[in-house]
Amino acid sequence: MRPISPLLALACALSLPACGTDGEPAGGAPETKRVEINGERTSGRRAKATAKGIVERPASIAIRVSAAPRQRVKVSWGLSCPKTATGEDDSSPGGTYTTTKAADRALPLPKRTIAFCAVRAQAQLTRSGRVKVAIVGRRR
Repeated sequence: MRPISPLLALACALSLPACGTDGEPAGGAPETKRVEINGERTSGRRAKATAKGIVERPASIAIRVSAAPRQRVKVSWGLSCPKTATGEDDSSPGGTYTTTKAADRALPLPKRTIAFCAVRAQAQLTRSGRVKVAIVGRRR
């Protein structure tokens, strides 16, 4: 184990920009990291997993799906984003897609400020195995 130089320790203790702080990268801008909102895993013949949740002040929303053993997975999703915290709904009817790779798929968001979005996603295997579906989001 290498000892920390006293100069480096002093610089970080004084919170100089070179060190950054918890939740903030160097430069002082707040970091927005992707977080898992909700997820579910199931297994079996033609296993089906469902995730749903609410993302407050979303900058981006994506669906993360994985299957083992690797196989085709049918994914269906829905998204609803009201114009205000209490008001009118601007919902997308959702959609479906098929994938064979574990990957994130970004969902289209309205091009305006959003208070929150309600999201649901469902993934179903075509054969036997394990499936996981998760909703991941990045907040403003």
